[in-house]
Amino acid sequence: MTYSRTPKYYTNMDAKKHTNKAFKKHFKKNQYFLENLTMKKFKKLVKTLAVSSLGLGIATVSISEAKAASLVPQQEGEIQLINPNSEIDCVTGNCIDTTPLGYTVESLLYDDDGVGPEFGRSNLFVDDRSTANDYGFGITFNGHLTQDAGTNPDENQFFFRPVANILDEQGNLVPFEDGQLEVGRYKFNFENTIGELKLDFFDVEDGGVTGVIEQVNGQTINVEDLLLDAGPDGNVQSLVLNDVKSFVVQLGNPGPNSRFSETGDGVLLQVSVPESETTIGLSVLAVAGVLTLKRRKRASQKA
Repeated sequence: MTYSRTPKYYTNMDAKKHTNKAFKKHFKKNQYFLENLTMKKFKKLVKTLAVSSLGLGIATVSISEAKAASLVPQQEGEIQLINPNSEIDCVTGNCIDTTPLGYTVESLLYDDDGVGPEFGRSNLFVDDRSTANDYGFGITFNGHLTQDAGTNPDENQFFFRPVANILDEQGNLVPFEDGQLEVGRYKFNFENTIGELKLDFFDVEDGGVTGVIEQVNGQTINVEDLLLDAGPDGNVQSLVLNDVKSFVVQLGNPGPNSRFSETGDGVLLQVSVPESETTIGLSVLAVAGVLTLKRRKRASQKA
């Protein structure tokens, strides 16, 4: 939805952020962000990671809002992960195969703080908030009719949506908060080297956690340079990777080490390449029906 006079980071405010104490959290969040409305205008965060045979180089750049081809499958459902079933299952039994799009996804462990609850590997879905989805197995996305527990983007956009799982006493994965805590760590592996890859992160409110971590193309990186700052509710922050064959990304931050201590901070992800990329190295994407995203202005902010 569009508002002509009110900043997006204010109008996009969630009813609550992953908590069962809705009024308390809602008031606290509104108070926090109203205080920050008097701060200087938020500017878009875009970083470029250049990976070459000579090593890693990092620079802050400004890129245009040119048209891009989305690598997010243009259909809702669960993503087929390449993990063995002993680690994590395709819970819906009908997962989206990303290999025709030129990449695979692996779910990784991320909870090593020794503080309960203990989170295991996360499932990964594609979601459009225009529609509600009840996948069973304790995973329900409310869609536009009712606010989800935390992260609520605009409608008619496809996002990668993590589903955080906690481990029960038997070591089984159980979706946390009806599958509405969007936290997970994933490794993306591409069939071909991607000249330029853009990652758009939606609703990062815990700083220093979400971003590209550990490795790019199998090489260790300086993590601090590619972790995102905390922003206001509904913010969009971007990272650009150059000459990338694989990367590891952390989405969100579980409680209690979060400003939303009872549950955590959920984050959604969009991945895209410039239109030119589809003609020089990813022609398979066009065959697979990747849609072109129209140019749009977004009030992306950096706190």
